[in-house]
Amino acid sequence: MTADTTRAWVEINTASFVHNLAVAKKMTEKKVMCVIKGNAHGHGAVKCGKLLEAHGADAFAVACLTEGIELRKSGIHAPILILGWTPAECTGQLAEYDLAQSIIDEAYALELNEAAKSIGKIVDIHVKLDTGMSRTGIFAQENPAEAAKIVNRISALSNLAIRGIFTHFAAADMPEKDDFTAWQLANYTAVLEALKKLGFDRDVVYHASNSAGIMYHPETHFDMVRMGVMMYGLYPDGKFQPDGPLEPALSLKARVAQVKELPAGACISYGCTAKTEHPTKIAVVTAGYADAYPRSISNQGAYAMINGFKCLQIGRVCMDMCMFDVTDAEVRRGDEVILYGRGGMPMEEVAALCGSINCEPLCLLTNRVKKVYI
Repeated sequence: MTADTTRAWVEINTASFVHNLAVAKKMTEKKVMCVIKGNAHGHGAVKCGKLLEAHGADAFAVACLTEGIELRKSGIHAPILILGWTPAECTGQLAEYDLAQSIIDEAYALELNEAAKSIGKIVDIHVKLDTGMSRTGIFAQENPAEAAKIVNRISALSNLAIRGIFTHFAAADMPEKDDFTAWQLANYTAVLEALKKLGFDRDVVYHASNSAGIMYHPETHFDMVRMGVMMYGLYPDGKFQPDGPLEPALSLKARVAQVKELPAGACISYGCTAKTEHPTKIAVVTAGYADAYPRSISNQGAYAMINGFKCLQIGRVCMDMCMFDVTDAEVRRGDEVILYGRGGMPMEEVAALCGSINCEPLCLLTNRVKKVYI
């Protein structure tokens, strides 16, 4: 036990990243852009980025300018795409750190081009098509010819260098909505066909697949795929596969602070939402919702692994502590607890109990939770 592992910490198996990247490359035989936004879904963007670059990642994607700058300052050299919006006044930093910017509409492209021209720089861009997500991007849900004309005009701007054209699927992880995914794909390819008719012949990378596209829709792979949650060993459809191809990378761990015997009828934690029906032994564990152990999981059937015993969570999860029924387990103060992830409760099961998705709790990891890389 060290100072870093006396309370709550995450252990991250770096070999899992290498394994999961290899799975994506084998599945697609395409270039892989690793999406490491949100501090690599809580796993540590710099550490993950360096490791993945060394093992064949072709490019990276981040959410914002600051994330991209952090990667460049850490020594990462591969292409980096900013998926979100960057104000035109920050164009100098895009150029300085060699970051590609997503273009979400023609007006934004014009703003960025003028800003780049004013400083005498060329900025790399990827043009985003809205094929059905109805979020950012050039609207491409009904008139592919018009969308193609916009892309073509953007490609001709003097101080923007178009490097890619991409889209994002809204429901590729939902088999019951495969028709919608097929419609999105048709919208995307229709724009590309319309571009060809306009004489567009730029050497650009076409990419559409997120993790769900990689795993479930091979027809969407194009030139490059964007690997997100599957890089961390999580399944995009939210269904855990114990014998599946991916390896979970992270586990949240904590310690037993106290073991105590409670009589029948004792209330446990805030709100008295749990009451013992018989004499019960509980373990008070040193992690709570401030450590990315969700409060919404309280009394939902979650479990932790303690000394090989599956122990049921009981009572409301507190900010810094949570409780487990260890009546039938051998547990002492200081014992290690696996709250979820690798070696414990799969993130897909955690998500199902929380009414969320498998990566959300990981994205809530704060600096208070030390990362220990194995």
